[in-house]
Amino acid sequence: MTEEGTLSIVRRGTVYQVRYASNNPYATDRQPRACHDADTLGALLHQLGTELETIEQAYAAVQRGGVAVLRILLSSGQIQAFFRPSPSRDR
Repeated sequence: MTEEGTLSIVRRGTVYQVRYASNNPYATDRQPRACHDADTLGALLHQLGTELETIEQAYAAVQRGGVAVLRILLSSGQIQAFFRPSPSRDR
């Protein structure tokens, strides 16, 4: 089973923060993933099936101080492996 979603990538100091958001409003929220350098970021995006040209464009946008936003299609296994669920907000 696959799920459509969005990746957003920002740079916070020397760390790249990658956040996944499902297009399904009922899906579980996910914690952002930290990539400590550009090579780690590139490897993560490659493992998620992102094409090299898109990875280069995302990296360039983030290097300029912007946010890279990528539409993506992930399997449930990829989502589970790379993006942990956010803690429950139930009180």
